[in-house]
Amino acid sequence: MTRQLRTIAVAAGAFTLCGLWASARSATVSNTSSDHSVAHHLAQRSRAAGQPAFWRTYDILVRLKNLPRTYSCDQLWYEFHGILLRLGARPASINILPYDCSPTGIGYASSPRVEVGFQFPSFVLPGVKGAPMKAVERTIRLVPGKPKTLRVSDCRLLRQIEQTLLSTLRVKVDASHFDCSAPASESGNFALTVTLPAVAKTASLAAAGPPGAGAAPE
Repeated sequence: MTRQLRTIAVAAGAFTLCGLWASARSATVSNTSSDHSVAHHLAQRSRAAGQPAFWRTYDILVRLKNLPRTYSCDQLWYEFHGILLRLGARPASINILPYDCSPTGIGYASSPRVEVGFQFPSFVLPGVKGAPMKAVERTIRLVPGKPKTLRVSDCRLLRQIEQTLLSTLRVKVDASHFDCSAPASESGNFALTVTLPAVAKTASLAAAGPPGAGAAPE
């Protein structure tokens, strides 16, 4: 009888120890899960607040070839200005100078060149200190009407801008669709979606026109 009681007591003790171990393990797993959740939440908040960045300066000569219609020099200025603003270029840094374009939009100047200077946010390398601002990754969609200067007849123009200007910037192209087979006056089935760094707190993007061109279009 005594031996049986001892056996029961040992079994009960082992059961109790198992229960305590299981509770401790459960608490550990719960705490670990909670820690991971907190870390994930903090990482999300950090990304939302932005990463250290600086203004990187670009000076690019864009060569356009065999456009389906003739653009005036002012039209090209507005086209590039509107696209750069929408992508997040620093407004005061934008400098656009079209070449070999038509003063009036009439004629056969179908292969103009456009020299563009501007600044875009760029993330600093890990460990670099003293960044002047913070930036976040933002997705931008370019379609007729966004920006307002981009029209349905600009399908091939935007396609060539993607292949030249945006290729130099090395932005991430998320989606690209260009159906430019219709006549220039009717084409409009195009869209371009890109992801690139943008200032965490967006500054005012007030537009200005080229000398003598008047105010930028509303």
